[in-house]
Amino acid sequence: MRILCDQNVPAKYVAAFRDADGVTVATVEDELEHDTADAEIAAHAERNQWVVFTNDEDFFVAGGNHGLLLFDQIEDPQPGDIVQAAQQINEVYANPSEIVESIPGNWV
Repeated sequence: MRILCDQNVPAKYVAAFRDADGVTVATVEDELEHDTADAEIAAHAERNQWVVFTNDEDFFVAGGNHGLLLFDQIEDPQPGDIVQAAQQINEVYANPSEIVESIPGNWV
């Protein structure tokens, strides 16, 4: 799974994805500019087959045919739970662009 972490994703999640098997991770800052608009991030994710990982519900309306993994910042899920959920989701979906899931949710 190719995961593009949105601007406000805590470093602990980025690090956990980087350490995980079967995950390629980048941040918006790696791929674009820090202040890139959500619609541009969504378009970039679609062009480059990234699944966007974010806590920003605006991605539900930002457009683009890309996968979306949404976490709840207030719940502050454990990085291991996030990674485990993403890996399980990756096994279930044949096409990453069809992923629209809240994680960890019921995946852990």
